Amino acid sequence: MNNFKDSAIRYAIAVLAAVAALFLRHLLSPLFGETNAYHTVWLAVVFCSWYCGLGPSIICALVCALGVDYFFLPPVGSFKINDLSELYGVLGFLGFSIVIIALGESNRRGASSRSLLAAIVDSSDDAIISKNLDGVITSWNHGAQRIFGWTSQEAVGQLITLIIPPELHDQEIEILTRVAVGQRIDHFETVRITKSGERVEVALTISPVRGRRRRIIGASKIARDISERKRVEEQLRAARDHLEQRVAERTAELQEKNAELIKQTEIVRDLSGRLLQLQDEERRRIARELHDSVGQSLIAVNLNISTVAVERKKLSPEAKKCIEEAARLVEQSLSEIRTISYLLHPPLLDEVGLQSAIRWFVEGFSQRSKIAVRLEMASDFDRLASDLELAIFRIVQECLTNIHRHSGSATARIHLALQNGSIHLEVSDEGKGIPLEKQLALNTSGSLGVGFRGMRERIRQLGGALQLHSNENGTSVTATLPVRSSKAAGGTGIVH
Repeated sequence: MNNFKDSAIRYAIAVLAAVAALFLRHLLSPLFGETNAYHTVWLAVVFCSWYCGLGPSIICALVCALGVDYFFLPPVGSFKINDLSELYGVLGFLGFSIVIIALGESNRRGASSRSLLAAIVDSSDDAIISKNLDGVITSWNHGAQRIFGWTSQEAVGQLITLIIPPELHDQEIEILTRVAVGQRIDHFETVRITKSGERVEVALTISPVRGRRRRIIGASKIARDISERKRVEEQLRAARDHLEQRVAERTAELQEKNAELIKQTEIVRDLSGRLLQLQDEERRRIARELHDSVGQSLIAVNLNISTVAVERKKLSPEAKKCIEEAARLVEQSLSEIRTISYLLHPPLLDEVGLQSAIRWFVEGFSQRSKIAVRLEMASDFDRLASDLELAIFRIVQECLTNIHRHSGSATARIHLALQNGSIHLEVSDEGKGIPLEKQLALNTSGSLGVGFRGMRERIRQLGGALQLHSNENGTSVTATLPVRSSKAAGGTGIVH
């Protein structure tokens, strides 16, 4: 709406200027007579082309041409032109009017662009300063006044060193030298001083200013106040340094705690290994006591019963029955003591080796549990160090016991082999499997199941690994032991 109103005013002024020029020409008729009818209308066309714009200027020229034709060219009071020279005069007026309008429009647009550019520069928050090659300030906008404190009247004509600290004057000489050869300087961070003497950090962009024939006549400088940004950066840097220091301190604390935890873990593991060793020694002692002491006593009782049985003819039927029952109970007790003693620590393990001990245990387990166990083990399997043989025997023992108690499988398989300096043991069944969450607990920390923890600790003490795999088709426990890494074996994993 405002643009329409402004355009209407400019067109009205153009028409009024044309009418005023024609009326002025009429008033000057006593002076100029009937000739030179275009004197005053030229003024109207020039005025409109400079101040009213392109459209109003054209309207003004047309109104002036028609007015001159109607009021001043014979026949007066008519638009008819009888004389060709008069026609050429009107056409010449219109032609020269077009030239004047074009020049005026160009000048008007140039002035408008310059005015807009000056307004943009003056309203910028950044300091925009121009200087000649001698370092004399030639322009100074409001942004420069806001940042540095000097007004345009105070700064223009002064040397640019007005805002440069004394120790940086050499820097300005270098800048002028680079600008003089056409170089542009981008985002140059430095320090400048204000009218009050305060130092302010700025980022400068300096460009050469070219005059006629592209000759460098000065420099344009844009200065942006970065004091706030620098302050924030310094705060961030201080916060980052503080954070890094805290992280370093915390990391050191965690490393110290971790080292202490590792130390405590090693102590616990050593105690665990010692506990397993003491447990095996106690089993061996109890087995020996049962076999040597209790077993011998039962054998003596059995001999006495046999002696009494020789005189059974002299005994009553009730006494004979008691002697026979006592002999049967002694034989049963001897058998159970031998079994318990062998389970606690099979003497075959020390005397003959792992192969015989496992075969004896598997046969007895199959008879007691009614589970068919298939043993896959080379007939010429080498003797191993005692700690390795005991660990393998206990793993087989624990796995078969778990199969009997939990799996519901009617079969089991034991695969034992020596390959590439490692012992590979796998005990598997075809039972109902183990739930996934329990598998994860067993495979990670062994937090479930005392027996599984014992197996894992035995394997760990010997530098091996233990894994459990289970699904709806069954469960398998796999152990891998390095033959020559046993501490208890003193570095000798195989006994020949």
